[in-house]
Amino acid sequence: MPTPSAFSVEGKVVVVTGGGVGIGKSIALEFARAGADVVICSRKLENLEPVAAEIKRLGRRGFPLAIDVRQEEQVKDLVARTVADLGRLDVMINNAGASFRSKFEDISVNGWNAVVGINLNGVYLGCKWAGRHMLERGSGVIINVSSIAGVYGSSMMSHYGAAKAAVINLTRALGTAWGRRGVRVNCIAPGPVETEGYLEVLHRTNPNADQVYKGIASRVALGRWGRVEEIAHPCIFLASDASAFMTGTTIIVDGGPSPRETDETA
Repeated sequence: MPTPSAFSVEGKVVVVTGGGVGIGKSIALEFARAGADVVICSRKLENLEPVAAEIKRLGRRGFPLAIDVRQEEQVKDLVARTVADLGRLDVMINNAGASFRSKFEDISVNGWNAVVGINLNGVYLGCKWAGRHMLERGSGVIINVSSIAGVYGSSMMSHYGAAKAAVINLTRALGTAWGRRGVRVNCIAPGPVETEGYLEVLHRTNPNADQVYKGIASRVALGRWGRVEEIAHPCIFLASDASAFMTGTTIIVDGGPSPRETDETA
């Protein structure tokens, strides 16, 4: 019998928050194609059900669950049901996020709290309850999805950038705290990625959306936007034994620095 690949995630039980659309949907489906059983959750069951059906068509187990990642009891129940139905939880992917564009001085307290609640508090709760189960077992992987806004800041989404920066810091802290107890915690920080939601906001908020789209692509070394599966694949790497010597780390997946930035610093 051939030795299993270090990159294999076959048979692992995975939870993906925000798994109904965009990057989360791609992560869920790519894990299922790679042989994992996948539980998906978000606030809208109607977004989850088609993805859950596709996971089933791929021959994998799992279920959709409508939850709000800001509500602790709902996240606790998500982990408990996953363990009850599928036997354990091997990989927790805290992907759920949301934001809106605004000048900092115009962000209301409610707007700030909403964005921080989803992007940071949701990650905290996912790490807390998945982490408790994994620490009891002595094994597991948590992958948090941040953003390059959390690395470089964002002038029009400062609340989002602040929350995503905190996710990177939390990842580092938990990777350090839990590494010797068998639980690895890492992070992905995507750059501009083509998702339905991102493109919808781009066109709704910019009368010259096509020009803005091309301008963003021009600032990427590869000269284009990323595809959703190009975020999913690094997640599979982090979930596999191929990354067994990595914890507390953030991988930036942004297509590289712009040629102008490279020229200016050469």
